[in-house]
This record gives sequence, structure tokens and C-alpha cells, in this order.
Amino acid sequence: MADLDVKMSDIEGYDPLSFDTSDEETAKLLEEQSRRIVNNILKSYTGYFDVFSELIQNALDATEAKAKVAGSTYEPKIWIDIDIQNSRLRVTDNGIGMSAHELKYFVKPNVSFKPIKEYRGQKGVGATFLAYGFSLIRVHTRKDGVQNSVLLRQGRQWAQDLSDTVPRPRFERDPFELSHVPADADGTSVEIVIGGTAGERPRRFDWLGARTARQWIDVLRIKTPLGGVYINTSHAKPTVCVIVKDATGTTTVETVIKPEYYWPHEIENLKVAEVIELNDAVSKIEGSAEERNARLDAKFKRLDCLYQIWTTDQLLDDEGWFSKALNEDQKVLVRQHEVVVYSAFLKSAKMWGDLNDEILGLYKNQRIMRGGLQLASDFMVQGDLSIIPLTSTIGYQANTHVVVHFTDGSPDMGRKAFQPELEDTAKRISVQCVNIFKRYLTYLKPDSGAVSLTPDRELHEWKKAQEVYRDKSPISFKNEKGKIAILSAPQQEQDVVALFHELVGLGVIRGLEFLATSQSDRYDSLFFWNYPNEDRIKFSKEQNPLGVGSNVTLPYHSEPKVLEYKYDLDALIRDFSSEIKYPKHIDLAVCWQATKQYKERYFLNSLLIGDEGTTRLTYGATHQAFPAGSNQPEFEVLILEDLLRYLQNPDEEEPRQRLKYND
Repeated sequence: MADLDVKMSDIEGYDPLSFDTSDEETAKLLEEQSRRIVNNILKSYTGYFDVFSELIQNALDATEAKAKVAGSTYEPKIWIDIDIQNSRLRVTDNGIGMSAHELKYFVKPNVSFKPIKEYRGQKGVGATFLAYGFSLIRVHTRKDGVQNSVLLRQGRQWAQDLSDTVPRPRFERDPFELSHVPADADGTSVEIVIGGTAGERPRRFDWLGARTARQWIDVLRIKTPLGGVYINTSHAKPTVCVIVKDATGTTTVETVIKPEYYWPHEIENLKVAEVIELNDAVSKIEGSAEERNARLDAKFKRLDCLYQIWTTDQLLDDEGWFSKALNEDQKVLVRQHEVVVYSAFLKSAKMWGDLNDEILGLYKNQRIMRGGLQLASDFMVQGDLSIIPLTSTIGYQANTHVVVHFTDGSPDMGRKAFQPELEDTAKRISVQCVNIFKRYLTYLKPDSGAVSLTPDRELHEWKKAQEVYRDKSPISFKNEKGKIAILSAPQQEQDVVALFHELVGLGVIRGLEFLATSQSDRYDSLFFWNYPNEDRIKFSKEQNPLGVGSNVTLPYHSEPKVLEYKYDLDALIRDFSSEIKYPKHIDLAVCWQATKQYKERYFLNSLLIGDEGTTRLTYGATHQAFPAGSNQPEFEVLILEDLLRYLQNPDEEEPRQRLKYND
């Protein structure tokens, strides 16, 4: 125990970025250099999954290192704890562990204890990113029975501090706890705490809508080294247990044995075939194309997906499908890096949305898997999907998913990019994959664009459920122009769109003209403010409480404005957090309700209280969204539930507005 204290005394209070110099001026110069190095490393990590990837990558390397020295009875295991409620992520392994010496220096930039080319991470920047990219890191490790544990606070805050008010972090002793790993086994646990500091990505662990362990396993298989790209190899794979605590404190646990990448042809309920097998079956049938199709085995007809794995030898076969697609330099690279390719073609690009929404159950429009080119190296996907550069029939880019794996591909730090010649080779391979698939489109199920008919029983139950919902959550409104046709409170975004436009048609919301709807992948609609110089447009607390304020000079016709529809305003806040949408682009958000998540980012000023409507820009808008600490609204909000309440009983609604929003 005394020996452990001596080792810990060397680590406790140690500054991982320190330099051995007594010259004060030199020390200051080196400190500034350290900050620049750290910030350059942090800038190279821009993805929301980088923190997951680095932790999982290190755990995989640790178990592989252990397997090299352990006996045949060793069973590699990894535990991934995702605490959404408390913004904590911990990855634990029963691998080789770290000595006190390794622990002391493992976060120092460009220091790595991993042999080059033997493991996934050898650049020595990943641990630096983990230590100085977030608010807190804890490391607990046991090697050869010796236990060590440290924590480092405010790494991100120090890296971004321009005023020299945040001291450079030093290691602190942390009570040892190596959860999941038996007391007589080696291993390491690394925990990251996200504190909401600017630049931390993600800033919350619920940005995707994944709340359960099952969802997270699938997500991590797609976006991190957990989904190993073990094409045509018998590479060792651990057993992985994922434990997720959601925002309510509910915990779910799932275990997956030897996880691999989420191959698209394995999406449930797809009818699939390999291209080579299909080609062989067709070539054995004589006669015209019609005769071959008629006599072809039914397992090759009306397919949902075609796929194929291409080995290095198949890519370089002089008589193969890629023989004329690659130039001589590219063929040399294919052999040098032992390139292996996976490719899949779905009958419809809409199936990626079905995977996201129905199977993975994530927030709509996330599309964490879609058509495109995915580069991989060292048995893991690296970087983001890129577009397959087709020059004709470009629509097939969205149907095709290609993974090109390089042995020793050596992408730069942060996994942002491969060498240009490797990228060019991968792009050429991906184009040829699409060209191959195009020959066999006749064997795919036609994409009619129609939604499958709901079975009779399911349809009957859905009808009954909607009638029950109508009775529990009715809405109604009428004026001199008529009444709304919608009978129930909205349940989804489409209902919000329909109700909003009914209110426009009834003249409740005035002066809006719509230029386009759903013409952008990012935003929902474009509209104009077109206000005549009439009293019915101007705000008046008594006569026209929904009117526009005196800050709008009438008549007024605006340039195109952006409108975003949501069922709940909180969904728009999540879009902002994941940078799917940007608040500076939006002029009006229309939703049914605003629950609570918006409070993390905005104060909603109610325009339904007193004379607050004197600053309204959009006729009928119920609120202005003020960013925290700002005295200028970023956009206006029209909460339909609040608007209908106000129209039906303004005297009751105004106190509710004060209670819910302004107070």
C-alpha cells in the first residue's frame, strides 16, 4: 500500500502540460504553446460522436492488448454507461490497464504508449481531446493488481480561457472504483462529464432521441468503433454491455456479443440478395430477358436490397467488374492498403428514413445512416459520409451505401480526412459499385412511393383510438367566417400545419403569404409579411390584441421569411443543439405547445399579456424567443394551444401566460 501511495504522490497535483524548466519566461512561452497545441487538437474534433469514438477505441485497444498476453480463457468485455440525466459518459474495459507511469502521461499531447500500426489509436491526441475538451474526466485503472485513479477538472474552460482566470488543470486523487470489472482483474474506466461549456459536443446526450440501451447500441454501431468493420477477417471482438439512464432516471441494459457495423442489408424485414449470386443465377438461364426473368428463382425477385462484399483480389481481378474502373496508381493503393469494400443498394432512399424513424426510433430527420460513401480504417468507420460523385443518374447516390476499408489508412487527428489519393480511390470504387447495381434494378421491388396499406384490424383499432382521443382532447373555434374542421388537439407536426393554415384561412392570422413549403431539406416553409395600411392589422389591446406593433410601418411587404413547424417547440431546440437548423435563419416557429426544454436556451416573452403585443412582427404570434442574456428576440413563436385558449377566454389565459412564461 505504501508503494501505491508513492506512485499516487507522483501523480496527484501533476500538471500534464507542464515542462521541466525553472526559467519563468520560458515556462510562460511553453504554456502558451501548450494551449495552442491543445486548441488545435480540439478544433480537429468537430463531431458529436468523437467522444464516444475515442473512449470506445481506447477500450477496444486495451482488450486487444490484453488478449495478446492473456490465456485462451480471457473474455474481452466492454461496458458503456450513458447517463442522460446527469450528462455523464463512462466506458469501462477489462483490458490491460495502465501503470502509474502511463496514467501520468497519457493525456500529454502526442504521447502514446501503443505500438504504431498495431492498434486503432497511436497518434497520442485522443486522450488530450478527452481531457481538455470537456468539463471533467475521471480515469480509474488497475494493472497487475496495482490501482490508480485521478480526475482532471475544467479542461475545456482552461483551453478556451482568454483572460488567464482559469488555472491550468492538475490531476486530483479520486476514490478508486472500477465498476463491472472483477476485483482480481485488470481494466480501465474513463468517465467524461459534459458541463454545457461552449464548444463541448454533444452538449447533451439526448440530442438524437435515443433513450434506451437498445437504441444506443444501434447508434454506436453506426457511428463509432463499436460497429467494427471486420469485413473478411476473423478479428477478435469483445462482448459489449450498454447501460443507459434516461432523462427520467429509468435505466435499461442490453448486451451485444461481438458487435459489427450496422450493415444495411441486415435491416429487419428486407428481402436481400448478393449481386454475384444473382448474376450467377441469371447467367445460368438461357433465353431472352423475359424468359430468364420468368424462370429465375423467386428468391431473386422483387428484392428490397442488393449488396456485395468485394475483397482486394476481386477489386484487382483483371477480368472482374472493377478492372477498368481503377487506374494503375489506384490499383497499387488497393493492394498496398488491402482494400475491402461493402456496398448496398436499397430499392428506395426513403427506407433510410424508415430505419431512423421506425426501427431505430430516433427523432425525425436525424438520418444517422443514409446513402453515401463511408471511409474506414483500422476496423472502424472514420469521418462522415460523403456524396458518391455520380455524373449521371445521380438520384442513385441516395440509394447506395458504400463502405471502403483501408488497412493502415492513417486519417489525420480527429478522424476528419484521409490522404487525397485514398479518398479519390474510394470515390472511384463507390461510383463503380453504383454502376454495377444499376444493371440489376429490374430485380428490385418497384418503388411506387405509396404507403403500404394498413391491415384491417390495425386500421380499425386506429380509427377507434382517434375517436377516443377526440372525446378526451377536443378543440373547436369559429368566427364570422366559419369554424375549424379539425376536431382533436394536434398529435403531430402535420396536425400543426393543418390547424395553422385553417386559422389563416379564417382570418385569425392575417397578412401572411406563402411562397414555398418543404422545398428545402433544412427548413419547412417560406412566407412574406404583406400588411396593408389598415386598422385591422395594427395592434390594439382592446380592439385587435393579435395585431402587429407600431415598430412595423404600414403598408409593409417583406422579403421572404423562414417558417418552421413543430409539434413541440422543444424539438426545434434539439435541432439547434445538433445544428440541423440555425436560429438566426428562422423568423417564425409555429407549434402546438412548448414543454420545458426551450428554457435551457430561451426566455419566451408572451405577447398575450398587457401591451406586450406592441412589438409583434407576425400577426397572431404569441411569443418572442429571447436567447439567455440577450435583450433582443431571435425569432417569434406562435403556440397554437395558447392562441386558441386566448381567443376563447382572454381573461383566463392572460394570468396563465404570466404564470407559465413571464414569471
